[in-house]
This record gives sequence, structure tokens and C-alpha cells, in this order.
Amino acid sequence: MLERSLRVPAVLDLPATFGPLGTGFGDPTLVVNPTTFARGTHTPEGPAALLLERPRPRVGEAEVALRARAWGPGAGWVLECLPDWVGLADRPPAPADLPEPFAGFARRASGLRLARTHRVVESLALVVLQQLVQGREAARAWRNLVLQHSERAPGPLGGGWPALWLPPSPELLQTLPPAAFPPLGVLERQAQTLRRVAERAPRLEEAAQMSPAEAEARLRAVPGVGVWSARSIMLHVLGHADAVVEGDYHLATVVVTRVQGMKPRRSTDAEMLALLEPVKGERGRAQRWITARGGHLPRRAPRRAMRPLPRA
Repeated sequence: MLERSLRVPAVLDLPATFGPLGTGFGDPTLVVNPTTFARGTHTPEGPAALLLERPRPRVGEAEVALRARAWGPGAGWVLECLPDWVGLADRPPAPADLPEPFAGFARRASGLRLARTHRVVESLALVVLQQLVQGREAARAWRNLVLQHSERAPGPLGGGWPALWLPPSPELLQTLPPAAFPPLGVLERQAQTLRRVAERAPRLEEAAQMSPAEAEARLRAVPGVGVWSARSIMLHVLGHADAVVEGDYHLATVVVTRVQGMKPRRSTDAEMLALLEPVKGERGRAQRWITARGGHLPRRAPRRAMRPLPRA
């Protein structure tokens, strides 16, 4: 076990910062709450488990000491990257420099930072499973894939903790036969994209060191990875503040509704982009502010039933 302590802003919001790395439905590779974050990950030096513990700040305290512990062959690597993971280099604009209503969104989400994990492929695998299906189905497929085919993360987390697992590695995704995916809830098209992602893993990981334009081009060079998938990785994993996620079924409606303060109606990406123009350079961050604080709209219809899984 390796350990490191880091001074971070007292307002750092762990769920808002790290929530997009998981499914939001019992992800076995991630645990996050207001005081704790745990993640299983693959690093260039091997698998690792990272545990962050953030004390609750005292009144008037500007910074707190974040305690980080890591296990496994990649422990040193993940602790070295820790400032990027918690967004210490991220510099969100001050609310006073923003027009309304974005200044209000920024104040309400002041603890949100854009994380840079430098780990592209493991997050892209989850994004691929979120294509074409509702969130609960994507979470089911991810859990099945992880729990049936991946392995436990290094370290002692378990017992009173939820067991922490590693995301599926590129090697695993390449070796799984096509027949293994449908019983997990993975669509055939998703399985094909996962295999392409795994085959190109070394080149995709290079996107972490590229400019936004170069990173998007590298990600979208993989058939099956479109603008929604690429921008999701750029914003949530690579920390590019102006990466606007387009093509999402709900996001444009959420943004337009919250910015205009009106009743929900189906909105388009073009409408969303027009409303985000005053914060160009921070448009992806503005999307995060809005969805992190009151981003869910009232449900207007019963939840659609999940697809039944085929027999193995």
C-alpha cells in the first residue's frame, strides 16, 4: 500500500467530480460519496485500486487534507497522477465573470472539478455500452461484464466496503468470443465496437496527451465511436472544458429547460449550442454544472421495461 496526502479546496465535491466515471447504478468498479471515492483502474504499470478520503471541512476552512491510498502494481502511477484525478489544475471561471443564469449554475456547483484520469479505454468501454440503450440496461451490461469476466481490484477493500473490481481490460475484451456478449445484455453492435476499441487501445490512450481537436479525431477514428461517445470521454475523462456533448437523448432538453427556466419540451442540439454560446470555451463545463445540480426533469411517462436477457 502506498499513501499520499494532498491539500484540496474544501468545496471539492467528490460525487459531482467523479460520478460520470461510473454508471450511477451500483457500478462495481467505483464507489463515491461526499467523503469517499474508490476506483479500480488499469495503469501503464499494472492494475491498481485508489481510495480517497476527504474530511468534512470546518466552518471557514478553505482547504482540507485529502488522504489517498493505493494498492497494486500501478499504485505509484495513480498516486503520481492524483492532482489531475482531483482536478487541481482545473481552473473553473469565477461566477462573477459569467452571465446569468450560468453564474448561478457555477455557484451551485462550485465543488465540481473536471477530472483527468489519463485512462481512456476503460471509460470508453462503459460509454460504448451506454450507446443505443437506456441507462439501466447499460449499467446491467457493465455489471455483468465486470462481475463475470473481470477480476477484483488489488488491495483490501471489501468486508464493510462493497467489493471493488477492475474494469475489463483491452486483453479481456479482445479474447471474449462473440457469443459471450448477448447473455450479458451487450448488443451485437456494441460488442463489435468494444473489440475495435480494445484492438486500438495503445493509440486511444495517446489521446490523453493530445489537444482537444486531435483527441476527438483519434477517438472518432474508431468505427462505432461517434461525437457523443468521443465528447463524453473528452469532458469526463480528459477534462476538456469546452467539449460539448451532442447527440444525447435527454441532455439538450435538460440544458435548454434549465437555461431558459421554462417547462420541459423536447429540444435540439442546435438550440442547446445557441444558448451555450455566451460561455464558449466552457460549454462542456456548463453542461456539467447544469446536470450536477438539478439536471433531472420530471418523468412524464412510465419507465420503459428493460429488455430480457437471452439465455447463455
